[in-house]
Amino acid sequence: MKRGIKITVISATFLMVAICSVQAEIDWDFYEDGTIDPGDEYWNVGVYDTPPDHTTVDMTGGLVDSMGAYDESTVNMTGGTVNTLRSANLSTVNVSGGSVYSLKAWDTGTVRVWGNADVFALSALDSGVVNMWEGQADHVGAGEFGTVNLSGGLVTDYLGASGSGLINIYGYDLEKFSSGGKYGDGFVSGVWQDDITFNFDFYGSGTYSRVALIPEPCTLCLLGLGALLARAC
Repeated sequence: MKRGIKITVISATFLMVAICSVQAEIDWDFYEDGTIDPGDEYWNVGVYDTPPDHTTVDMTGGLVDSMGAYDESTVNMTGGTVNTLRSANLSTVNVSGGSVYSLKAWDTGTVRVWGNADVFALSALDSGVVNMWEGQADHVGAGEFGTVNLSGGLVTDYLGASGSGLINIYGYDLEKFSSGGKYGDGFVSGVWQDDITFNFDFYGSGTYSRVALIPEPCTLCLLGLGALLARAC
């Protein structure tokens, strides 16, 4: 059941991941548990706690231009299309399906990506954390003390890290090179825990030094446990 503040705004057309025009008519702020279902269309969505209760919003379909999770709330996305989706404060955004153009963890927020998630730009900024073990992203970035943990999935274009951003890669037979690749800034190769090989290009001269290779099986087991717990959410 949707509950919150409904604000009528001027209809606007925006470009979504699915390359379709949407006439969104309302903003919606969730202060209690709710859903975004197939056929729903929103311009701006905010998800906030009502202490001491924490708010959870499940998105199974629909179209949203901009959605943010705040406080310690949770957004679970299994379908639909979102242009910009972000996790802030101590919130968590779980994406296991659907399409997102820009998916960000920032301000100590956490983003998890798995399943059939399709993301164009995936990033961790301002102490945010991204955990990805399935799904795909066009490019993945880390900056401003953000951390990205990759233990599976597909990155179709590049990895980029700058400043104090860090990208941790968990797998087997890991190697990274400071030159070569599509952009000439190097690349990393290896094997995921599910025996799928990968080769991801680096973008930016500082990326090579901000990518850490972690081949420890014990760490991979811990990440796998985290994946199971996230699936149970």
